[in-house]
Amino acid sequence: MSKSNAVAAVASAHHAGRNNNSSNGASRRAVVVADMRDPQIRFRRAIIPVGSLEQHGPHLPVSTDTLVVEHIANLVAPMVGAVVMPAIAYGVSYEHGPLFNASVRNSTLSATVCDLCASLADCGFSEIILLNGHHGNMGALQYVAQDLESRIPGAVAVHTLHYWHAMKSEFDHAGEVETSLVLAIAPGLVRMDLAQPNSKKLSKSKAAYATLTNAPGSFIRITGNGVWGDPAAASAEKGKKLIKEITANLAATISELVR
Repeated sequence: MSKSNAVAAVASAHHAGRNNNSSNGASRRAVVVADMRDPQIRFRRAIIPVGSLEQHGPHLPVSTDTLVVEHIANLVAPMVGAVVMPAIAYGVSYEHGPLFNASVRNSTLSATVCDLCASLADCGFSEIILLNGHHGNMGALQYVAQDLESRIPGAVAVHTLHYWHAMKSEFDHAGEVETSLVLAIAPGLVRMDLAQPNSKKLSKSKAAYATLTNAPGSFIRITGNGVWGDPAAASAEKGKKLIKEITANLAATISELVR
């Protein structure tokens, strides 16, 4: 894909994520705060997508986590009466070095998210959903609500959800699941002719990998090539089914969070 075509594909995917929700499980258009004027912003529930910028094998864009979580947020928002904030596109991805990653520290991401939540609370929002799209961000987001206790009114609720918890399929990294999601959202950004599975056998327990993958540079040592899973069986149809499952389950979960 040429540089100009790649730029066009990214722009097309971003536009589709906002305006073409009906094909992937939602019938109403997302309300995106960046497109609004001040008098229009009278919502009380906000969703902040949190992604990353990191390698996803040779076949997926480095924006995969942000692309997917922003798309899901745009679908879920009209289902739960929320407005969508611009995605935070930088996450904690040091585990992917020396392969490409543009990372921030846990403390930086946590402080940024806390400041945003406090600002939204000052603007009158009473519920803020942090929708996470990258496994490496979990530690930074875990205690945001606790850190905000003295900074926001007690009536303001802050919740963190990880979108992969809303699906039955085993989560991967540039494998069948993630590749299917991107094929459903932005097929022009996927190079299936370059897709390949992890080059090292993944034989350890989930518990072992849960701690091993926290170390900087661990991902390529474990997988051999930065891919966790096999993208060969991925398809746009599978991605659409996953998106429908994820959005329905997230909407149901958010409804359970109402105090």
